[in-house]
Amino acid sequence: MNTLSIFDAAREAPDEVALIDGPNALTFREAAERTAPLAQALLQQRPRALALTPRADTESLLWLYAAFATGTPVLTLHARATAAERAAAIERCGATEPPSAPSGAVLDALPAVPDASALAFIPTSGSTGTPRLVELSRGAVVASAQASAQNLGWEPNDRWLLCLPLAHTGGLSIVLRCLLARKTALLFEPGASGVLGQLDALLAVARQATLVSLVPSVLAALLDAGFAPPPELRAVLVGGAGTSPALAQHAHAARVPLLTSYGLTETASQVVTRRYSERLEPLPERDGVVSSGHPLPGVELRFDAEVLAIRSPSLFSGYMGDANSGVDADGFLRTTDRAELGELGELYVRGRSDDVIISGGENVDPLEVEAALLSLPGVKAACVFASPSARFGQIVSAVLVSSDASLAEPAHLAGLLADRLARHKLPRRALLVESLPLTLAGKVDRRAARDHYAAQLADPDKS
Repeated sequence: MNTLSIFDAAREAPDEVALIDGPNALTFREAAERTAPLAQALLQQRPRALALTPRADTESLLWLYAAFATGTPVLTLHARATAAERAAAIERCGATEPPSAPSGAVLDALPAVPDASALAFIPTSGSTGTPRLVELSRGAVVASAQASAQNLGWEPNDRWLLCLPLAHTGGLSIVLRCLLARKTALLFEPGASGVLGQLDALLAVARQATLVSLVPSVLAALLDAGFAPPPELRAVLVGGAGTSPALAQHAHAARVPLLTSYGLTETASQVVTRRYSERLEPLPERDGVVSSGHPLPGVELRFDAEVLAIRSPSLFSGYMGDANSGVDADGFLRTTDRAELGELGELYVRGRSDDVIISGGENVDPLEVEAALLSLPGVKAACVFASPSARFGQIVSAVLVSSDASLAEPAHLAGLLADRLARHKLPRRALLVESLPLTLAGKVDRRAARDHYAAQLADPDKS
């Protein structure tokens, strides 16, 4: 049985390519040799967790391999996170930065690591105003990888393109799937400019892949740039946000083998995915919503007043420091998504029942953004919500009560909030008003504000 140990992989498939990083490639044997001193450093220091800001590069993957092999949980920190966000997450789980690796040290015997032990702590936005740390066990991520493999299968020469952020389950799951299957992770690190700023380079790398995972905005940009799927490309998995009907139709016309998917950080990535056999067929659509596919093996869905609940072997262990995981006595996690099943059992996700914004695959908590806005001089009230975006699915919009006209300029707001909020959380549209609608309890009525000001917060990508 394949394990999460790079050293087991080196024994089982020594000459198979583990990763390709630009012009450089490492076999599993070579990757294990370079991982050994890092693993020894972790065995000597035995940190409670390893704080990483992982990139899609060789160094980051070697540290991940070392953590997986030694049973060291990884705290994945987003490259866009502010210093305050990083410090809070590190403190909450007692994580430490990567230690110095001893040179010439002999690797000690590796411990047996139970499936129930933590593999990763992943920050995610919820509805509380403070990011939560999702604990994923080793057993959960293995179950997720096995369910994916049952749908996609593995071919001898598979290469899975890794261009999603490794701080999220979407990116991390690709590393785990490839390690478990002894297959190749094809790395693409876009750097500070982001994937959309490196489309030509991404196009060149994507042509080497047999499996690709993208968010809808990147797929749309690639298609606009003339991407034509090569014959070796088996599947393009799209998730992190809803796929629009227009994008689904464009992808089908371009003969993209498209697999829509749905998942959460709490489910260790996808739990619903389009069937591999359907990848070249037109995507089903219902009332303007594109199907996310069918539940993967082992996944059960339930609907509580249209709100989706999930039971899966890949379900998370809980939120660090929070006794309320949202999992009921029957083992179902109640999500915040309104959804329904089609006639053939396919899932249609109609939107969130809470107010979390998903912009370009990134989760944004409006309460966190509102708190940052209210800290600015001259802001008397603030309401943050999602506005539809052709490129990003949703964008962050803010309505402020203030007499400072400069606060209506998103670029100015970005400068004021850059040290407080990660870039994807910054408002892309802002509007100044004299007052905000209130509920009977005297709280800002987010839904009423969104409905009232929607026309004035038009999608800037259409202008």
